[in-house]
Order: sequence, then structure tokens, then C-alpha cells
Amino acid sequence: MKEDWIMIYSTKGGSRAKVAKSVLRQNGIECHILQKKDAIYPMFGESKLYAPSTKAAKALQLLQANNLRAKAS
Repeated sequence: MKEDWIMIYSTKGGSRAKVAKSVLRQNGIECHILQKKDAIYPMFGESKLYAPSTKAAKALQLLQANNLRAKAS
């Protein structure tokens, strides 16, 4: 992960992370998903969305405005 990036969203469902990523990208905020899947059961795991720390506040506002409960680190 790039320096000065923070986790702004975490979910058990990878599809919700993709929706959150899409919302942020549509609003000009660069972000990346880090998926931590279980090696034996890949349907289990967590997806975490990271964004630059300088844009974290705006990213959190956008997620909340789109009914995506953000879990900041």
C-alpha cells in the first residue's frame, strides 16, 4: 500500500467494497481495495478500502451520503 493511505471502509462482502470504490472514483478520489480472504474458504474474509489520508474526510462523507457505513481506522 502507498504511504500516507488509510483504511476508510471495511466489509465482509467484496461486492459492497466495489460499490464503495465506485462511488469514490466517480467523485475523483483514488482508492484501492485490499482483500484478505481465507486460504481454505475464499468466500470468507474481509475487504478493506484505502484512500489517501488527505482525502479521507471527503471519502467518508461520500460513503455516508450513499448509505455505506464507513469504518475508519
